[in-house]
Amino acid sequence: MIKLSFKVALPLVLALFIISGISCTQTVEKAEDFTVRITDKPLTFCNPINLHVGSERARRAGEPVVVLYQDDYYLFITGGRGYWFSDNLRDWTYVTAPNFPGGVLSVAINNETLYACSMNQKDVYKCVGDPKEGNWEQTGTFDSDRYGDANMFFDDDGRLYMYYGWSQIMPIKVVELDPNTFKEIGESKVCFFGDYKEHGFERRRAEDVIFPYFDHREYFPEEYPWIEGPWVTKHNGKYYLQYAAIGLEFLSYSHGVYVSDNPMGPFEYSQHNPLTFKTTGFSPGAGHGSTFHDKNGQLWTICMIPSNYGSGRGGSEMALFPTDVDADGVMHSNTAFGDYPQYYPGIKDNAVDNNFTGWMLLSLKKYVEVSSTLEGYKPANAVDEDFMTHWSAETGDPGEYMTVDLGKECDLYALQVNFDQQDAKIEMGRGFGFGGGSSLDRFQSYTVQVSNDNQNWSMLIDKSNVTQDLRHDYIELPEPVKARYVKITNVFTHDEGKFAVKDLRIFGNPDVAKFTKVSNVKIVRNPEDRRDATLLWDPVPGADGYVVRYGIEPGKLYNNYMVYDANTITIHSLNKDPEYHFEVEAFDSGTDYYREVTEETMGRGAEIELTKGRGRGMMGFGQEAGSMVRKMTYEGINEYVFDDITPDFYTLRHTFGPVLWSGELTAAELTGSGNEPTVTAKLSELGKGTEVMGQMNLKVVPGEGSGKIIVTFDYNK
Repeated sequence: MIKLSFKVALPLVLALFIISGISCTQTVEKAEDFTVRITDKPLTFCNPINLHVGSERARRAGEPVVVLYQDDYYLFITGGRGYWFSDNLRDWTYVTAPNFPGGVLSVAINNETLYACSMNQKDVYKCVGDPKEGNWEQTGTFDSDRYGDANMFFDDDGRLYMYYGWSQIMPIKVVELDPNTFKEIGESKVCFFGDYKEHGFERRRAEDVIFPYFDHREYFPEEYPWIEGPWVTKHNGKYYLQYAAIGLEFLSYSHGVYVSDNPMGPFEYSQHNPLTFKTTGFSPGAGHGSTFHDKNGQLWTICMIPSNYGSGRGGSEMALFPTDVDADGVMHSNTAFGDYPQYYPGIKDNAVDNNFTGWMLLSLKKYVEVSSTLEGYKPANAVDEDFMTHWSAETGDPGEYMTVDLGKECDLYALQVNFDQQDAKIEMGRGFGFGGGSSLDRFQSYTVQVSNDNQNWSMLIDKSNVTQDLRHDYIELPEPVKARYVKITNVFTHDEGKFAVKDLRIFGNPDVAKFTKVSNVKIVRNPEDRRDATLLWDPVPGADGYVVRYGIEPGKLYNNYMVYDANTITIHSLNKDPEYHFEVEAFDSGTDYYREVTEETMGRGAEIELTKGRGRGMMGFGQEAGSMVRKMTYEGINEYVFDDITPDFYTLRHTFGPVLWSGELTAAELTGSGNEPTVTAKLSELGKGTEVMGQMNLKVVPGEGSGKIIVTFDYNK
């Protein structure tokens, strides 16, 4: 066995877990008394979560399954001959299991024995002895090799059912199997088909595509959904048949649920769907996973989410969300603030309502200073909450850095450093590969320092020698730290790549954060397509964003969108038939967004140019002349210097515009000592509208061997 601790970076573990269609029966009910299971730090994780084994490269995480077996949690992922176990869902140990089935998995428990199979494979395996030893053997065969996204489910009475389905046009089906021979008993039954014209969240909208998987055609405006990944959870005597829609490459990848009193159905669609749904933030998507009971009987849903690292097609990672079944039997999850720091399972009672730490995102849309920038990968990408973008330095050399200015001193509680791969010698790519495999002695290594003046720095995190592939490195600080500036510095970049950061996410300020219910909310349900609704509300001054909650009953607003830096949204995920209730809550971290003034950072768009020699054409457009130097003018910069001026005739003009000054400059005017100008000229008034606010001036200052022409913008207002 390989010991693997995720104490420092559990969120990374969840983000990269891979388990396709793994299934396991769980009928644990919610405990009467809640027991706190973790008391030492770290107490929190942050989606997305890394998955790796020792010094191997990070593994693709998809279709994850977690089961509770003999007081330990087991995590299974697609593709690997092994799995993980943990007694607290924080600290994990990897088990190598050479005979464990690979591919898209199903795992189930019956009579204290673990069983497993792969989708579209006939062989069934069972664990021999303690699963921590990794010994498995074939124990039977199915009748069919067409159980796509297979989900074996053992009921409390020992009867075995197979749920399966993975298609845009075929249904999710169920058939009973003999628990000893694994052969079919009776006929299979249809559980349900996709129904995107009634269920808004099931439709594949071209506008929601993150990365295309198709290379032979364009995505249509609206398409049939992939309905996949069936998973059954039994809770309080009801069977909750969870499924994924609509495809990993969509922002709206999510879970829905049908409910029945019988494992063979009929199943009834929950109008409270979707179950897990997240289209905004750094880790969108929440599909094809599993729901499990923890040791307190509380429910959690682990999901596959889209990822992007390096080149190629998109891959997958993992995210974990608290789930519950209310008194009326409605299963629901909570994805609001779902990619902010959350408490580990077993820390908060009623986690579906209480699991958010209150640590706010402080780094979003803040000013970023960097050591260098590779063209096309701007610094703002590292604070934009978009996992498809990144900032890259020009090199992977030690010392490349980025600094985030939070705008004021803040209380820092945690950081999540999310790396990308840029121009690496070995491109990892994306897609359906499982990752893992090759090992390195050292991965991306870095330090984080903090300051209140951007000059005097204190070391906060020293990860100068990282031996694990931590693509989403989440660090809960031992104690809060006060700082305004946060600086990450490259120490080592593996694979000879450039230093690249997807997002440096900084969390804190729980004591100053504000949450304000918005009172004036206007809602328009689209009369031609009731799956859509547009909301508009009065902006709350200082708000970072808003949580838009909605549901079909008051007090059951189980779904949400998080909206940043806007006060309107159009929702496309509604079920067609029911009426909906909405509420909007503003959230404020106590910091302000940095608003780029492009006239300061990029320029006014007004250039000045200095031409040496006499032109042969007309003044203005089409001017032909000798050597020419152009300078962009910027707001806040009021002096522009043309160096190395030697005797000749010069023309200064507004580029593509009028001449501001021209004249012959002599050696006597251009050579000498001192700072006194030898030539001065008033060029133009400066102002706005009808108001004169200053004067543009020119002066010639002599120097040793050559002089300077200096243009100044002199404002008196």
